Amino acid sequence: MKQQAIIASVALLISSAALANGGFQPTAKACVNVGKEISRVSGEMDAAKSGIQKSWLKRQLGALETKHSNCSTNGFKGRQLVAKTDN
Repeated sequence: MKQQAIIASVALLISSAALANGGFQPTAKACVNVGKEISRVSGEMDAAKSGIQKSWLKRQLGALETKHSNCSTNGFKGRQLVAKTDN
């Protein structure tokens, strides 16, 4: 448990530093999988057991939602998830 807390703390510090790098510049390539990442992080947050992990995932989700908003504002929609159907 203590090891997980240390790993989560280090990851939080690294992600905080990455977010403070001057801002996100939306491009078609940068926006393509934002929705997919939001879904993945939301699922991980629902499954997380430790408070530290949930806190870190909540911050990551907030950053992804901001990124999604910036992509939408600048006209980049990203890839939509389409259900496969067998014909």
